[in-house]
Amino acid sequence: MNVRPGSVEDIEWISKLLIEGANEGHYLPTIKFQAKELVQSVVVNGEVQMVKLRGSVQAPEFIKMDLTVAEMDGFPASFLICCKDANEVEIHLAGTLKKFRKNGCFNRLVIEAVTNYGNSRIYARCYKKSSWAINGLEAINFKITKDGNPVELTLAGKA
Repeated sequence: MNVRPGSVEDIEWISKLLIEGANEGHYLPTIKFQAKELVQSVVVNGEVQMVKLRGSVQAPEFIKMDLTVAEMDGFPASFLICCKDANEVEIHLAGTLKKFRKNGCFNRLVIEAVTNYGNSRIYARCYKKSSWAINGLEAINFKITKDGNPVELTLAGKA
């Protein structure tokens, strides 16, 4: 397995995977309408404009994001998008093509992110429907820190 930065060639398959995941309830439905633009912005600009809630104020803000891709036998298999904000990193979006599932792609991408952002608080929010992601995160030392739907998981020792 090889891990590399995402590229322009990855935009289409990742966008399709995000739309499929939204249809299955793994992401918010709005990702269906934003997928291609979001992935393209991450690849080309390294950031995405999002509306963030701070206190009672909602304001647009540019969020730095990284995209990494796991390849198996030279074929793109899985992706991970991380948001970087001050001293925090969110495991924001991830997906694996069906034919490559259960090969450790997701865990490998998360472990790479943990290695790269080791000095930051690292967390993820997962909808309960995404039990595979929750189980995968727990297997690499993430603990549920906020219950609900989505649940929040934080890398143990980084809370």
